[in-house]
Amino acid sequence: MTHDGQHAQTMSIPQQLYRPEQVREHEAEAAARAGIDMWTLMQRAGAAAWSVLSDKLAPGARIAVLCGTGNNGGDGYIVAALAREAGHIVRVFALAEPKTTDARRAWSEWLERGGDVEPLADWADAEPDWVVDALLGTGLQQTLRGEICDCVESLNEAKVPVLALDIPTGLHADTGQPLGDAVRARATVTFVGVKRGLTTGQAAAYCGHVHFADLGIQREFRLLTEPSAWYLQPTLLQHSLVPRAATAHKGDAGHVVILGGAAGMAGAVRLAGTAALRAGAGKVTILCEPGQEVIVGQQPELMVRGLEAGRDEALSYLEHASVLIFGPGLGQRAWGRDWWDWYCARLQSSDIDPELTTVLDADALNALAQARPDISGRARWILTPHPGEAARLLECETQDVEKNRWLAAQTLQEQFGGIVVLKGRGSLICGQEGIAVCDRGTPAMATAGMGDVLAGMIGGLLAQRHGMALATEAGVRLAVLAHALAGESAMQEKCPEGTRGLMASDIFDWIPYWMNPNDR
Repeated sequence: MTHDGQHAQTMSIPQQLYRPEQVREHEAEAAARAGIDMWTLMQRAGAAAWSVLSDKLAPGARIAVLCGTGNNGGDGYIVAALAREAGHIVRVFALAEPKTTDARRAWSEWLERGGDVEPLADWADAEPDWVVDALLGTGLQQTLRGEICDCVESLNEAKVPVLALDIPTGLHADTGQPLGDAVRARATVTFVGVKRGLTTGQAAAYCGHVHFADLGIQREFRLLTEPSAWYLQPTLLQHSLVPRAATAHKGDAGHVVILGGAAGMAGAVRLAGTAALRAGAGKVTILCEPGQEVIVGQQPELMVRGLEAGRDEALSYLEHASVLIFGPGLGQRAWGRDWWDWYCARLQSSDIDPELTTVLDADALNALAQARPDISGRARWILTPHPGEAARLLECETQDVEKNRWLAAQTLQEQFGGIVVLKGRGSLICGQEGIAVCDRGTPAMATAGMGDVLAGMIGGLLAQRHGMALATEAGVRLAVLAHALAGESAMQEKCPEGTRGLMASDIFDWIPYWMNPNDR
């Protein structure tokens, strides 16, 4: 068995993400343009996977390689041969003989070199230290069934560490949702182009650590097709969040106005307001329900005004606002409903400038779902729904949103305009510039108030965008990324391996850290 060692390396996930059909359609032509055939590409894929697996093995480890009948299985036979050459105990278990030309060649070479192929159902007899999942690739569209489904179930029950090739068997390569069930891998090596389904939906529960190998055809592949989405990386913060000028003053950093904070929910606007300040806003004004001023004002840097619903006094604040955040703690009682009606009427009459950048969050989104104003041309809106709020806006069920988060985000953007942030693991940011995904963060962030902090960070960063020459959509992407990274850092500080116990306010101290990536 030979392989091109110079292309065995794996790398971090690039910014460009693709739909699985884009990779299937263009990889052969990309390889041809690079001067290699598909057999060589398969050898490189096997070598890249082995490079990842070899770093995880003790000498003489027992490895079970589970092979399907397509090219994914062919990659598996190559991994098996390389592992045996390295002195490990390798057994191959297959569903059936390969059906594709290159996979049959890999299978034949494995057999010619003394390898054996056993029935798939017997894989557990190997008592492996690691399993290589080379059963099904990215073309799966239907729910797992039959022998493969039984194998996946037994594999997950055994809790043996698994390396998945290209994608864990059973995971939809575009939506990131399991098709009935899917292999829960410890690591995944994906090839040629990163499939966008590896970054959102339920993917994090199945993929483990994702490695990428371009197999030496990245340049040719990128010339053939445009990315379907963009992957947000921490380096983006360094490129965009440049230090302030030495002569900067608070007027340069903008004014954020936050409308919300009904009785019993004043903490939401306080969280949002503090986050906006931590993100760098020059000043923040809170318009809350009368009687809540003391609670909000415990953060002394916030300016607070209690206003009865519908008071046009609010217009004077909005006239001087750089950004409006509408919704945190708004509630669904009369005070909140009346403010929503007032806002819609003033927006339609242009008493509120339609160009005012407005973040709609929490109960403002629920109000929008119940009573939709004429929103034509409201491109300055930024909607920040979690899946439940997105379902209400789309008039469907939450599970329908989660089945295809890409489609949900794009449909919301088409219906409501502006920019949509569909929150969750693998948050999606969809606007006129396309769609981006942020898969950073921690399960510990699944707690009340995190959405309020995100809304505040978006508003706080956008209030400064003119002085930073930062486009609105780019600013939203950066705020989502910085929020996720701040959550990671806060939990790392509290409990490095923890997944619970984090409070939304715990991340305040980490917001400046990530908002100043070039100043440390």
